[in-house]
Amino acid sequence: MIVDVVGAVDGRTVEVLVNKVKERVILAGIGFPPGDPRSEQDCAEVVEEVVTGRRLYMEVFKEVSGCRYVALSSSNGDCLNEMMLRKGLARYESTGVGFIGKLVEAETFARKEGIGVWDENRALFRHLSGGSQDGSSLDAVSAED
Repeated sequence: MIVDVVGAVDGRTVEVLVNKVKERVILAGIGFPPGDPRSEQDCAEVVEEVVTGRRLYMEVFKEVSGCRYVALSSSNGDCLNEMMLRKGLARYESTGVGFIGKLVEAETFARKEGIGVWDENRALFRHLSGGSQDGSSLDAVSAED
């Protein structure tokens, strides 16, 4: 369906107009490392700066108790969720939606490139990885999420 983006509620919750009715939806697959408010703030800023005021396609992956987990895409197919993960602004979180291959691939790209939340210079990365330069401890933490 086509929606108009009103704005960000937080890093993964977006307010949209569906048939002229305001609705809050959750960006499917978007999660944040524990103790990293910067990542959630970065995602909220992307919503505000990139998609607020735009008309986008909304794909509903799952609806649970009236809460929709969605992907928002432009008319040329660029997916907001995928872009956030590819740039390392967030981590993939399957809660609520299960496995979404294209989102996992986007996160894998950011991890391999060491960007955003996967940057070794980021304090959160050093904390989760125990100071390890190879990030093996971080991989173990991610696998448990």
